[in-house]
Amino acid sequence: MVLTAVLGACPGSHFDPPAEPHTSAEAVLELAREYIASGPGDAVIEARASQYNDAGGLKGKLLILAQRPGRLRMEGLSPTDDSVSVLATDGARFTSYQRGQSTCWVGRACPSNVGRFASVPLDSDELVGVLLGRPPIIPHGGVAMKWDAAVGAYRLDLEGVASDLGMAHGRTQRLWVAHADGRIVRTALLEDGKTRVDVTYSEFKRVGNQVVPGQLDVKLARDKTDLRLEYRSIDLATPLQPEAFVFDCPGGTSMEELPCIAP
Repeated sequence: MVLTAVLGACPGSHFDPPAEPHTSAEAVLELAREYIASGPGDAVIEARASQYNDAGGLKGKLLILAQRPGRLRMEGLSPTDDSVSVLATDGARFTSYQRGQSTCWVGRACPSNVGRFASVPLDSDELVGVLLGRPPIIPHGGVAMKWDAAVGAYRLDLEGVASDLGMAHGRTQRLWVAHADGRIVRTALLEDGKTRVDVTYSEFKRVGNQVVPGQLDVKLARDKTDLRLEYRSIDLATPLQPEAFVFDCPGGTSMEELPCIAP
């Protein structure tokens, strides 16, 4: 299959379009929408994270609890599985804390606050979607499409609606969409022609009746950050309880409220 070849491809590979390619950008976009809408509701993911930026490098284990709509808990773990950092949101409020710090950050889970951690202004449910391989599609006007022979997928360029107050404002989104089932293999957000965030999905696997990525490679313009998440185990069958997404700031820390800021 074309997609299988792409996922194991080497740089410089070339992939011809399918024998019967889609000719309508709207048809490919609808395939992508259907794939995004089909995503799982609950996920428990154990991941290996590695990050490199201007400040240096970090590696470690990460526990991700995700539930749509908008509930997320990301917990950094030590080699002995002790908690070293937590970001938790119930969809309305969030808490962020790193072991050893005197401040515990709290606030509304609005796009500007989520953007402090995700580098783009997403609401919490959109961030959950990104982690599950179901990134949001920005409000847009025109859509351009071409076959990307280097990726082996359709590339859609969506021009953001200038009046939108979210991540579409003054930006362009690129989506790379697989021919067969509409899965997203890559997405990028551009501003003034420069890529602000670029997410590549690979190592897809079937878990139950769901197809989910096993690896995310994220490039952020902020601090020239490269982040890789390798999903070592994915559980989509365990129902998550609301209390899993609530984190109380440790005693002795000061809580600081982060305000929501309009773009």
